[in-house]
Amino acid sequence: MVVLRGVVKALLSLRYRIEVRGLEAVRARGDRKILFLPNHPALIDPVIVMAALHKDFHPRPLANAKRTDLPVIGWMARRVGTVLIPDLMAPSRREMREVARGLNMVRRVLDDGANILLYPGGQLSREPVERLGGKGAVDRLLKAVPDARVVLVRQRGLWGSSFSWGFGREPHVLGNLPMQLAALAAAGIVGLPRRTVVLELDEPGDFPRDGGRAEVNAYLERFYNATPNPVVRVPYFWWRSREGA
Repeated sequence: MVVLRGVVKALLSLRYRIEVRGLEAVRARGDRKILFLPNHPALIDPVIVMAALHKDFHPRPLANAKRTDLPVIGWMARRVGTVLIPDLMAPSRREMREVARGLNMVRRVLDDGANILLYPGGQLSREPVERLGGKGAVDRLLKAVPDARVVLVRQRGLWGSSFSWGFGREPHVLGNLPMQLAALAAAGIVGLPRRTVVLELDEPGDFPRDGGRAEVNAYLERFYNATPNPVVRVPYFWWRSREGA
């Protein structure tokens, strides 16, 4: 895992300038039984968040099985112990049972003192602000594991990436793959324009863990949407002006 983490961080550094704020404060309080809750602006952000957190916390991510059923991504998901749940765009009874099974596994992981990375929205954001609606995974887990620590992760800089809806269309990892591979190859010769990404970690003392689903979601939305998340275009190559990852 040390080698894999190093390779991933090296590849990310070719394209992204990643700044992590608040990590030391979280680490100073310990490294166990933490529920990390990021917003989800782009398909690439789980890789960025895991690269930032893995060395100190080794969180196990909860992920959409459909999104991880891809070459390389699926292999990496298994390597970091991802808990998979079905895509819920059109859930069946069997899929809902699988979701319940996945959440129960997450509860057991937290009970054992390990850490979990969970996206409260459960899907990629379609607008620059996070909308959680009636999602209840966070409330349900905190009711089941009331002593779990809660660390919020706000991401900025990825809206407008070709991995996001901010690019004006639904993002597809495999559809962008030829351009991304060409960009990585060019990086070793001429370098790439780099996108600045900021991760802000906060362990709030007033998180409404005893509140209901609506109160929890409203708190999360206020945190995620507290600062602007403008469209940022960063071209793949110095001589292009629009495409950006």
